[in-house]
Amino acid sequence: MSTITTDGRPVDLYAVLPHSGEPAFVHANIEPGAAILDLSRAGGRIADVLVALGHPVTAVDDSAAMLALVHDAATVESGLATLQLDERFPVVLVVGTQINAADTAVRTALLDACRRHVAPDGQVIMQWLPPSWFDRAASFTGGRIGPLESDFDVESFDGTLLRGHSTYRLDGAQWELRSTVRRLGRADLHAALAAAGLRFARHLRGGRQFFSAVAVPE
Repeated sequence: MSTITTDGRPVDLYAVLPHSGEPAFVHANIEPGAAILDLSRAGGRIADVLVALGHPVTAVDDSAAMLALVHDAATVESGLATLQLDERFPVVLVVGTQINAADTAVRTALLDACRRHVAPDGQVIMQWLPPSWFDRAASFTGGRIGPLESDFDVESFDGTLLRGHSTYRLDGAQWELRSTVRRLGRADLHAALAAAGLRFARHLRGGRQFFSAVAVPE
């Protein structure tokens, strides 16, 4: 049986789940060789590829099993709320839906960790599910992520919180990943960033779900 992290991530899934082009996209939007603090909590599927693209990467996760999937990046085992590193990074990266977390405390811990660790002249690069994603979610159909078949099913959506589950299949194995995400409008996003001492900077070229934010001077 696959190890499941405390927040419901099947570790065996992340061992075989490929990236979807995010590392090359991030690489194209930052300086060559820029050091990255990866808070995506995605095993090595993002961090190790960025290392191969020439970036020193430090990957953070509170799961030792997930960090064991990271082979080339440096690793730190820590929750985001307690993360305190001495280094400040030119790039702090969050790939995934953490900014849309249903629990406000999770989002606050994430953004505070970003603010603590981004260099004064650095940037936070983050993925965000915009309101249009929620409007389309019920119509999503199955597809493939590399060799894996994937499906997403909406269980409920009350206009704010969307509950759903993703199913992945590969060579007879099957994994389910359940999630609840919060619809955040642009004003909500900007307010959450501001509360953490960050300021929305721009949408990144080539991907409207990704944006950059910068630290507000103290």
